[in-house]
Amino acid sequence: MTRLTVVLYAALTAASCGAPGARARISEETRVLDTYPFSDPNPVPVLATDRRLYPYHTFEGYAATSEPREWKVVRMENDLIEVFVLPEVGGKVWGAVVKETGHEFIYRNEVMKFRDIALRGPWTSGGIEFNFGVIGHTPATATPVDYLVRENADGSVSTIVGAMDLPSRTPWRVEIRLPAERAAFETRVLWHNPTPLEQPYYNWMTAAAFARDDLELFVPGNAYLEHSGRVRPWPVDEEGRFLPLYRNNAFGGSKSYHVVGSLNDFFGGYYHDEGYGWGHWAPHEDMPGRKMWLWALSRAGGIWEDLLTDTDGQYVEFQAGRLHVQYQPGADRNPISQAGFDPLSASRWTETWFPLEGTGGLTDASPHGAMHVEREGGRLRVVVQAFGAGADTVKVWSGGEPIAARTVALEPLDPVVVEFDVEPERPWRVSVPGLGLEACSNPGEAGVDGACGLGGGASLSRPFATDPEAWDALPETDRLLFEARELARGRRYAEARTLYERAVAAEPSNREALLGLGALALRSARYEKGLAHARRVLQLDTYDPEANFLAGNLYRALGRRADALDSFGWAARSVAYRAAARIRLADLALDAGDVAEARRHAALALDHDRGSIPAREVLAIAARLEGDEPGAERVLAELLELDPLNHFVLAERYLAARAEGSGGEAAAGGAASARLIASMRSEFPGQTLLELAVGYANRGLPDDAARLLELADDVGGGPVAAAWLAFLRGDADMLRAGADPDFAFPYRTETLPVLRWAADEDPHWGWRYLLGLNLWALDRDAEASEVFATLGDEPDYGPAYAARAHLTEAMGGDPGPDFRRAVAVDPGSRLLRISLIRHLQETGSWAEAREVSGQGRELFPDDFNLDLLHVRGLLQAGRHRDALRILGDTRALPSENSGESHRLYEFANVGAALDAFEAGDRATALRHLEAALLWPESLGQGRPFDPDERLVRFLLGALAEGAEGGAAPAAAEAEAVGSLRARADALADAASPSAAIERALLRRALTAAARLER
Repeated sequence: MTRLTVVLYAALTAASCGAPGARARISEETRVLDTYPFSDPNPVPVLATDRRLYPYHTFEGYAATSEPREWKVVRMENDLIEVFVLPEVGGKVWGAVVKETGHEFIYRNEVMKFRDIALRGPWTSGGIEFNFGVIGHTPATATPVDYLVRENADGSVSTIVGAMDLPSRTPWRVEIRLPAERAAFETRVLWHNPTPLEQPYYNWMTAAAFARDDLELFVPGNAYLEHSGRVRPWPVDEEGRFLPLYRNNAFGGSKSYHVVGSLNDFFGGYYHDEGYGWGHWAPHEDMPGRKMWLWALSRAGGIWEDLLTDTDGQYVEFQAGRLHVQYQPGADRNPISQAGFDPLSASRWTETWFPLEGTGGLTDASPHGAMHVEREGGRLRVVVQAFGAGADTVKVWSGGEPIAARTVALEPLDPVVVEFDVEPERPWRVSVPGLGLEACSNPGEAGVDGACGLGGGASLSRPFATDPEAWDALPETDRLLFEARELARGRRYAEARTLYERAVAAEPSNREALLGLGALALRSARYEKGLAHARRVLQLDTYDPEANFLAGNLYRALGRRADALDSFGWAARSVAYRAAARIRLADLALDAGDVAEARRHAALALDHDRGSIPAREVLAIAARLEGDEPGAERVLAELLELDPLNHFVLAERYLAARAEGSGGEAAAGGAASARLIASMRSEFPGQTLLELAVGYANRGLPDDAARLLELADDVGGGPVAAAWLAFLRGDADMLRAGADPDFAFPYRTETLPVLRWAADEDPHWGWRYLLGLNLWALDRDAEASEVFATLGDEPDYGPAYAARAHLTEAMGGDPGPDFRRAVAVDPGSRLLRISLIRHLQETGSWAEAREVSGQGRELFPDDFNLDLLHVRGLLQAGRHRDALRILGDTRALPSENSGESHRLYEFANVGAALDAFEAGDRATALRHLEAALLWPESLGQGRPFDPDERLVRFLLGALAEGAEGGAAPAAAEAEAVGSLRARADALADAASPSAAIERALLRRALTAAARLER
């Protein structure tokens, strides 16, 4: 795209886009949709399985049949396209449609079919999903988010959605904006880190489109990256397959193509038979990540069409990301790594999503239009599609010389076709300057900005491979530091600490290792330890800005104000920490009651970061404290301009109303409090309120924090908020009602002293349980274990014992008594029973496991998870026919347990075949082996292209040849036997219960084959 000419097109279309009376339309409605709901929120803290997600909980129940349910839908439309938004389902774009043709350029799934796919579980396909956090689908992907709808002065309409990523405490916002007269819509994003710590940085905007054989992907680049960063060729792979054609991907498993290697701002796809397509545009520097996701074209992927949709068919995903790849560490060494979100910083960017109608493909795109160019011999065919009305000139060069310039009138979504004669052997270039489009045949043919479209995209020289010897040549300490940094950015803090400690042991004065340990100590509220590490760095370089910023935060947490001021002052001299340090200095000034100094530092922070939200928060508070109502409103208006969902603005207005009230403070703030409460529409309004209150407490405004927490019961309340309010009031009597810990998951460093106080002031076991959870969340496992030990058998709450069991197991103890106690206290809990069964199977207590799973199947006769666990127990006991009977009646959905459903089915049939063979019934044995090759999709898995069938085919060959009395079959020759023996040996040390079952079957199979040879 030619970016310098975007202004030209804006001028050409100004009259159209801003025409008087031209307005898009927006409405909220309730639709009844067939819904396969999710349920069974798990009260056992996710710390037990994935610390990265805490304080979220998972959902463990999924429906096999649908029911009608009401869903709130925001409908945005102009005369060209419609866009639908689901604020109760992660705020996702549900779909987008071209009105005239009915073509969905964003796939809309007409059912809400939730399946256990995301990190927390529930996920439904289609639309555009906004992913923020650490990896995978965002934690809010299936649950309500905050939102508002708006009509804008320029005639456009907006739906703004957002939430806070709880573990990192980073709010994200997406404004979905539809102009009045354009056939495209935008997503305008704000994501900010208000904490003094680096947080993980992960964002991908995941859109869906129909998967069809005529689909061709247009994704500029010369390579793609696997999730591990391993580089592979694109668009033609090592086998000569042209991967952008969807139908050419009928091999292997599901595909993740993170395409790289070209300086372009767009990608998309086109259905050649139906003559339409879709695309995405964003500046390369904002969104360099372009990923295509395809389900496997075998039944392993095809089954997901049935699992996720009813009538809409299979889909592909086109994903735009802030990074090159959705990184997952692997064995391949390469330059791809985790990324960090700088403290007290923000990211903002804008993307455009558009349809294609009759273009034939996609060679270039801009925010204003799209173009496709094809050459056949000496004829150049150019198809231009504008998103709005206007006029432009199509210019053509051949061999570097201009040969034609044709003026065209443009109407939105009405493709204009122009053809030119060019020299067949000479390079060509096409430019549509007003739309900002260009394409050329050779990479050397530069456009205005040095880049051309797909046919000759400007190839980049960025390396995506690492010299295999380079890593080994690095000093060991450097390797440790790299791995530790990666773990920390992946939110695996305990593992990172171990590697940093190893690095310090090797090099006691290593700066990066000491700072890494100091940052982890700040994150876990080990402030004295962290300060010791930071001071060791400052002993080497007193001006080190990173060490000073870290030390300032640690001093502040310890209440050492003078040292904090000194450290932040030095950090503020660095460009990297200037704005962040000024914000912390402003907070310290507020804490000390020095409003003028707070304003000074906040203003200086804005000099260096004009979009700083924390700096404006300080200015708003300062204005309120000084009674400057116009000044406060001016700053609050700026905050709403940056973040229309900003709850702090409504909190400030509520606090101002309380301060002005007469005849009872609570009544004075009634209207303002109602607006604040109504704005908290997300899944966790209580967390939103508590985060606000903690922010005020951190700035030395405990009375403001308490006034906010008086509203806690209106947004779900909970014991953590109650403890905070009692703590701020200094009133232990407020704790006397005890603590109901159900789905209360404390995790903030600031909450630790609050819960210590509550546990000391009130004897109820719930306060100690919550304190233990908070310590565990901060990677202080030993202290958490000590606190949990004081609970004894007091709790009448099964999840408390399950939580203690998981922590005991992680620390090398015996969790069995607590898993059993959990079920005894709450025998009606399916989830606690499943945890006990899994523990019993993993520790070899198979008889007890079968007893517990058998009881569970009686209590929950329709639960496929219990069926599969019981089948595993039956297989261990050699009861293969019983296992097959259960599997024949099981209808499995995706879950942690169903991932091995086909494996259990194969084991059951192989075991039954061996039983029959040993009983002399070869015919029955052969029938079971033939059945083992089948993939009954009632078990929730489909057959891949190349399944591992070595064991079954080995036995089939052995039995068939043995029955004929011939020589040993090829399948039983040395190579096959050696392969199976190697597999059995590899399973010898595997901890998985299923591995033990498989190993026993392999040994039996080898014994049976040896008998046949004799």
